[in-house]
Amino acid sequence: MYLRDVAAVLIGEIVGDPMLDVTRLVHPADATDRSDLALALTGDAAAALPTSRAGGAVVLPDAAVPDGVAALVYRGHQRMALAVLTKLFEAKPAVALGIHPSAVVAAGAKIGDGAAIGPLVAVSSRSTVGAGTVVMAGATVGADVTIGRDCVIHSGARIGDRVRIGDRVTIYANAVLGGDGFSVIPVANPDGSKNAIDLPIRVRSLGTVVVGDDIDIGAGTTIDRGTLRDTVIGRGTKIDNHVQIAHNVVIGEAVIICGMAGIAGSAIIGDRVILAAGAGVGDHITIGADAVVSARAGVIAEVAAGTLVDGMPALPRAQAMERFLNVGRLKTLHPKVDELKKRVEALEKRGEGS
Repeated sequence: MYLRDVAAVLIGEIVGDPMLDVTRLVHPADATDRSDLALALTGDAAAALPTSRAGGAVVLPDAAVPDGVAALVYRGHQRMALAVLTKLFEAKPAVALGIHPSAVVAAGAKIGDGAAIGPLVAVSSRSTVGAGTVVMAGATVGADVTIGRDCVIHSGARIGDRVRIGDRVTIYANAVLGGDGFSVIPVANPDGSKNAIDLPIRVRSLGTVVVGDDIDIGAGTTIDRGTLRDTVIGRGTKIDNHVQIAHNVVIGEAVIICGMAGIAGSAIIGDRVILAAGAGVGDHITIGADAVVSARAGVIAEVAAGTLVDGMPALPRAQAMERFLNVGRLKTLHPKVDELKKRVEALEKRGEGS
């Protein structure tokens, strides 16, 4: 593509040749020829630009641009530029349009125009794969599944029966959607009696998983179907790798869930919530909109909208930090307690001798 095409997407001012043909987006130090476009919006990247082999560069307004380099001057948010440009230069999945000869598509399944069904894919009865959607090698689609337009289902992903997926959804390798929820009655019943068979009893999941539009689901993530009602993932939510989302969970729109987070059954996660890496949310917990749960925090009580919580159990940050600091101060009390103990013992002995 030409530099003018990049400028049209990123909305920047070109200084130099707008017809420069660019094929890669790189760090300035990694450029190998003039077809590379160097992203130089940070200090270290800008410092590497004078010796770069790139023919073009994306720079901030006050940047020094070497002679012969066509510059795209950008005045917006640096991370937003990164998001726009990496999407623009992203390589598309290498799957041929149509149905690969080794794929198994059941009679009655519908494959939309421009879709690509890769090698060894299985699409079960009465399922629909939307126009422009790519299903990569080895993925499986259960029965009565609906997948929207322009989705990408990566290799090894498992889509269970009756799952409904919106448009422009990306599901990465080995994610599992629509597995049975882990709802178990232990050996002892709530009333204290024991089950006749003296073994835990499984409660089966009859609902499904509903995934909205514009959602990413990371590699190895599992999303269980609901018991009677559906597990729901709201529009625009981004889910990292190895996340567990249990049965009946309802996740709002534009939520960010980082790697290794776990959400137990029937929890409700409000719009725009952020769950940092390793965070855990207990069952039947509600987290209000715009809240942030810090890394490895354990949520066992309601979290109000807009609250930042830390620790285990998770508390508002100021309260959590106070508790943390107080634990650290305990060691300073030990000598004082020992001294008080000695003085009390001395007074007791004196009282006994009088």
